[in-house]
Amino acid sequence: MENITTLTPSMGFDSPHEGEVESLIPIQPQGEAMAVESMVPSSGAMLLHAPPEDPVGGEGRELVPAAGGLEAPAGPSGDSEEPCLGMEFDSPDAARAFFSAYAERVGFRIRNSKSFTSRVDDTVIMRRFVCSKQGRPTKKDPFDLTKKRRNRASSREGCKAMLQVNRRENGLWAVSRCVLEHCHPLGIAPKPSPAVQKKLAKKPWELIVSPPAETQQSGLGPGGGVAQSLLEYFKRMQAENPAFFYAIQVDQNNCVANVFWADARARMAYSYLGDAIMFDMTCKKNKRVVPFAAFTGVNHHRQLIIFGCAFMTDESEASFTWLFETWLALMSGRRPVSITTAYNDAMGAASAKVFLNVHHRFCRRDIFHKCKEKLSNVYLAHPSFKAEFKKCVSDSESIEEFESCWKLIMDRYNLKENMWLQSLYDIRQKWVPVYARSTFFAELSGAPKLETMHKLFQRHSITTTSLRDLVTQFDKAMAGQYEKEIQADFATTHNRPVLKTPSPLEKQASEIYTKTIFDLLQGELVESSGFLMDKIEDGVVSKFRVTKVDDASKVYMVNYNASEKNISCSCCKFEFSGILCRHAFRVSLVVGILTFPEGYILRRWTRNAKSNILSYDHCGVLQTNCHKAVTWRCNDLCRDAIRFAEEGATSAMIYKVAKGALQKAFAEVFAAKRGSSFNGTR
Repeated sequence: MENITTLTPSMGFDSPHEGEVESLIPIQPQGEAMAVESMVPSSGAMLLHAPPEDPVGGEGRELVPAAGGLEAPAGPSGDSEEPCLGMEFDSPDAARAFFSAYAERVGFRIRNSKSFTSRVDDTVIMRRFVCSKQGRPTKKDPFDLTKKRRNRASSREGCKAMLQVNRRENGLWAVSRCVLEHCHPLGIAPKPSPAVQKKLAKKPWELIVSPPAETQQSGLGPGGGVAQSLLEYFKRMQAENPAFFYAIQVDQNNCVANVFWADARARMAYSYLGDAIMFDMTCKKNKRVVPFAAFTGVNHHRQLIIFGCAFMTDESEASFTWLFETWLALMSGRRPVSITTAYNDAMGAASAKVFLNVHHRFCRRDIFHKCKEKLSNVYLAHPSFKAEFKKCVSDSESIEEFESCWKLIMDRYNLKENMWLQSLYDIRQKWVPVYARSTFFAELSGAPKLETMHKLFQRHSITTTSLRDLVTQFDKAMAGQYEKEIQADFATTHNRPVLKTPSPLEKQASEIYTKTIFDLLQGELVESSGFLMDKIEDGVVSKFRVTKVDDASKVYMVNYNASEKNISCSCCKFEFSGILCRHAFRVSLVVGILTFPEGYILRRWTRNAKSNILSYDHCGVLQTNCHKAVTWRCNDLCRDAIRFAEEGATSAMIYKVAKGALQKAFAEVFAAKRGSSFNGTR
């Protein structure tokens, strides 16, 4: 099995064990060495180590015995040999072990299949080993509600790859049939890196790193002991990987007040999935942890991803403005669609100043948490208030419904004069979901709650107050998060989801979306059968009235433009979450929509969310030669190089191809520098 090298948060690979990795392929210099110009700390890239794998030459094929019998080779001479007809083994177990080793090198798994016994003495005379994806999923009635089944994906795809051995008269087992062609992508779920395996084997309390003896102080500010240690750590990381970035803000006394840092992986993740972000400061709940903050989001599997981190000792509007501007500049000035922050006036003011034309909202979960303190007497006197209050805020599907429900609760519990609730009502457009449903926030109803940084720190037992130790523990935690994403990518690619309806929309979605998102969309499609529909207006834009079978009080209006293939619902689920709702699916069934209309498949939820390797969105910058343009070009090339390295390091064979392409690219760059097109200018 190939060893997939794991990227660490600092965009360097874990150090491989001796003997596990083949020697690196050097890039040959082209003439004189290229002069390296001084760039800003955020620019730079590095070549990465490659994992071991023996390439398997030739295309997959079935070997058929030629007329006149077989000429058996001497037998397997090494683990790198391909199976072929006539190979002989001492036992069927030896044949299986050989085929299993071959499968691990190529990238698939095997299992036992048929076996035949002799009619004379009932001994086994034939064994067959097949690819684990051989066969087809069993046909089950998805509408049989009497049987409760787990919604598990099937790995069977009808693959024909196999190895069959028969016992000969001399007692040896010879290969009589061999099929090497597969009908599916090859690749095996990568094992966690040694560092992550070691971490997962430990108990949570063993992960806490003891502070160094020379540490005299546990925070930023005067003294400089811990702050200096942290800065030295950042400098070392930047020396190892120039794409690592950090920035420092000092106070009036020239003491470190706030620190921000981000690695290349965070910057690259933002380029793909930076449409909806959250500024998370929930770690403040733990008094034992220094004031840690992070720009977070969700990937295409609804897993937590990090776009940058900070230590905040000064929470003034000026500090938040500095942090937001620094982070935005690092992300090439590309603003998100939406940003969610804690309920904080200074944070809100800084967000409005920096994130122009970005929809800002306060975190609903943070407001509910503050309500526990502000409304503790109300919660104690009226146990039912908390549930009614949360339902009013979270489940209202129209502004009218929210307004009437809020008024009813205020009257029922006599809270019209409550200053806290009145202040929340005055800013209801900034935190109640129904007011922001036309903006994308990557929030999916019915899905599990997203993990906050506070929960992440708890899960990984990150409780030390030493800054450098916290960063080290956080890097370990993020290595685990990256492993989860790799595992989720593999599960999506190599497992076929079970379809529950005959709808072609469901089949198309199963091939496009990740498993997590498909499960949610499949739920919407199945639930659409529980709704009734009436066409209330015909024309270029048809209007439909959709109601639930057992509850006609809630009405949803769906508009469908047949000429432009546009469909929209009053619930605004697609605008808010990025997937179509059950009401739109109900109408699509009637109007005959067999495939998703263009524009209704949000790329960030698909399997190919991170497949765009090169971006030319700002090519105009390439035409100028000022220092700012040179810096931008270096950063842009760095992001592309990191993506190239990730793809090129997946196997030894691909690594060699990537090295060859890189060698060719270097030759062309050097030729351009020497040629007249460069003309001696920067």
